[in-house]
Amino acid sequence: MSIAPPDEAPETTEGGNGRRRRVRVAAAVVLFLPLLFGVGKMPEWIHNRQMDELADRFLSYPLPPETGIDSADFHGSVAAYGMKDMCTYRLRFDLNTELSVEEIARYYETANIAPNDGGSGILEIRVWTTPQSPSSSDASGRIPVIVEIQDRDHGSLWDLRCM
Repeated sequence: MSIAPPDEAPETTEGGNGRRRRVRVAAAVVLFLPLLFGVGKMPEWIHNRQMDELADRFLSYPLPPETGIDSADFHGSVAAYGMKDMCTYRLRFDLNTELSVEEIARYYETANIAPNDGGSGILEIRVWTTPQSPSSSDASGRIPVIVEIQDRDHGSLWDLRCM
């Protein structure tokens, strides 16, 4: 008595295993991409937080006499100014004052505003009037000035803006 081989091979469960494998790969990709994004953006987030902390220290420091701040908003940037692989935080604040540019600069150069840890340890202060503003004061006797603070020589931490 002989048994004839079946005309077709028995159905395997490859279809079910293949489908599960594709779902696992898709889930791994969906979970891995945000993780990869977060790891890549972390140096940028760290530098932005440090720059915001410096801005908070500047804004909480008392203003010079006869000076007001136009807005608590500031213009900030993180980049490699000068030295490659070293980040510099550059913040600009808009003020209005009855004092001269030199008096404002002197006030902030002697201010006790702490730079962020890990940098050069020295804040560079620059003060100037806006080019479009008249050299004389307005009706209230105040002139618009920009105060720029630079905190240099922070490691890049692989922040692409500093490379």
